[in-house]
Amino acid sequence: MRIFSKIMLALIFVFLIVISVSEDLVVTGGLRQVMDDCLYIEKLSDELDDVRTMPIALAVGDLESNWKKNEGDMCYLVNHKNIQEIGLEISKMKVYQKENDTKEFRACLESIKLYSEGYLHFMGANLHNVL
Repeated sequence: MRIFSKIMLALIFVFLIVISVSEDLVVTGGLRQVMDDCLYIEKLSDELDDVRTMPIALAVGDLESNWKKNEGDMCYLVNHKNIQEIGLEISKMKVYQKENDTKEFRACLESIKLYSEGYLHFMGANLHNVL
């Protein structure tokens, strides 16, 4: 019976490691995708004064669809209330794009980038989070 307990303990330990690594991969992958999309939109919007252009609209649409896909995966792993701000900022950004309010559009873009960086810091696996 003693060997069975050691085997079960080892299996539980391996299971926890697999879950932790997969959570880290899903969360960091989703947040990095958002960051990459934001950087691309920022590059496009810096070159143009009108944010209603087709390339920017397509990039914002890609950001929204990528976020919805990634948010669905992340909701199983982290508290939804912790990550909902990104979705709200994307919605605001789409409204500001339709109104061609470049100042507020860029402010939303910066907010999304800041949320992504912050979430990567406190949701990612690092020694500070373990202790």
